[in-house]
Amino acid sequence: MNFKPIFVLIIIISLIMLLKDCRYGAEHQDVAPKYKNAHITAVSAQNLLKQKKPAEALEYYKAARREMENPKVGANKGEDIYINYGFVLNDIGVIHMSWALYGKDLETKHSHIDMASIDREELAKGRESLEKAIDFYKRWYTHNPKDYERFSKAISESYANLGTALKYSDRHNDAVEAFRLSLLHNPDNGNAERALTMLEINPRAYIEAGEKEQKLH
Repeated sequence: MNFKPIFVLIIIISLIMLLKDCRYGAEHQDVAPKYKNAHITAVSAQNLLKQKKPAEALEYYKAARREMENPKVGANKGEDIYINYGFVLNDIGVIHMSWALYGKDLETKHSHIDMASIDREELAKGRESLEKAIDFYKRWYTHNPKDYERFSKAISESYANLGTALKYSDRHNDAVEAFRLSLLHNPDNGNAERALTMLEINPRAYIEAGEKEQKLH
């Protein structure tokens, strides 16, 4: 079953619409002085996404990622650089996924996503980046268990985006699980809820599970 194109576009670039009021993106985080340039670069990338310039934004995100990796972002520490790294990886993943489904010009006028025309290489890049984002959110949260709200909103967005990427990778069960996890962390995530509905799966049980999880924190 194909998602309607306008719905898929909303899921894929939802972060663009959310950035204006989002408290979870790079521009709202504090960073150590040594990562200040990476932080500014990531914010510039966000601004380019707001202007719907994904190709330019991607180059800035890549630059921010390189700067964050010096000296070593892979260490298991609780500094905000690790959640910021997750934000950057999420947005990189979304850009690659949008290109995979719509091409570099983001053409959305066709009536459905043609599975045969999907750029599998771009889609794989999108999945890989989103999976890494989720991993870094988890690393960060291990050291910041009192900051559940920031963690849950961030990881929920990445799970929702990953679910879309998995759906178009012909991995239906994995996609459903990603959408479930998105709602578990944030039962108000409309993208995950609509995605399950479009897959003819009632999201109510997943939303209720997420509401119970929120009460624990």
